[in-house]
Amino acid sequence: MEIPTGTQGHFSQGLLLSASVLALWAPQGSWAALRIQTIPERPQKNQDVLLSVQGIPDTFQDFIWYRGKETDGGTRLFTYIPDIPRPQRDGSAMEQRDIVGFPNGSMLLRDAQPRDSGTYHVEVHINPSWTMRAKTEVQV
Repeated sequence: MEIPTGTQGHFSQGLLLSASVLALWAPQGSWAALRIQTIPERPQKNQDVLLSVQGIPDTFQDFIWYRGKETDGGTRLFTYIPDIPRPQRDGSAMEQRDIVGFPNGSMLLRDAQPRDSGTYHVEVHINPSWTMRAKTEVQV
């Protein structure tokens, strides 16, 4: 496709302006995807399982872990709010599990059992209008 003579400069300036605005608008760290690494990859019964979160920006408000297909109050394991005396607030899905949250967004499931298999979600709230999400499947 040929650009009509006389409009080439306007087209490239407009494209450059659009790219500049997008670069300035995008929140820091938004280029990296949030992901969860299960350690060990194939956990066995009675083994501790770390769900290590990677891609979290340096500053964030809080993060929430869920277990199940949905992310709602009934599936919330815990909320972690850094920089407060008791940062972990257990949710209704915690039940009798021994789960620990860490300041880097990761979660340790101690003494994993086959009933702990399933989908785990994490939401990281960077600010009121920016939330990063990731999920993983765990099979014990």
